[in-house]
Amino acid sequence: MKVEVVKFYPFELPGRRGGLVGYADVQIGDELIIRSVRLLTNRYGGYYIQMPSLSKGDRVYEIIEILSKDLLAEIRRKVVDFYKERYKIS
Repeated sequence: MKVEVVKFYPFELPGRRGGLVGYADVQIGDELIIRSVRLLTNRYGGYYIQMPSLSKGDRVYEIIEILSKDLLAEIRRKVVDFYKERYKIS
């Protein structure tokens, strides 16, 4: 299935290491767009993504759950590659 980053919204706070890098809108095939996929960094400099969620009180509810590990890995790879290429990150 074709995975493509449609738009990326960078979100970096000056002087802060780690945390939220930005939000991505990801299109899967010709039928689905997932908005607000978060791209984050861990303390070791790696990247990971979080799917959109909704907080209500003390609970967090996942809005999107990707069941296929291969699809989730492909989404992560596309978002990270897009970010690195667009913002010249090595």
